[in-house]
Amino acid sequence: MDAITQSLMDAITQSLWITLVSMGLVFASLLLLAGAMSLMTRLFRDREESLAPVPSGEATKEDEKARAAAAAVAIALAGQSQSAARPLTLPEPALIGAWQLGMRTRQMTQKGETSRRSK
Repeated sequence: MDAITQSLMDAITQSLWITLVSMGLVFASLLLLAGAMSLMTRLFRDREESLAPVPSGEATKEDEKARAAAAAVAIALAGQSQSAARPLTLPEPALIGAWQLGMRTRQMTQKGETSRRSK
């Protein structure tokens, strides 16, 4: 019995060590990845700013208004060609027979009586 208990304790100890080592590796790799991402953003942020186009001259308000108007017209024309709006047609009303109307009326009055009784 003592040998079985000892082997069980060794197995549990070994599994706990494996768990601790694997968890440590996971967290270490996450920290390494976060550090690499931070370093890359710091390095490439400066490079992106230097590659940004430099405006050739200041745009006046009239130029901006003209560009906005041109963009609005382009969007409207594109939307007009893609429009799939059609007039809405209502379905014909369903005609029900006298028997069906009587049954529905009876069901509604029965439901009304049960709700009144419960109050």
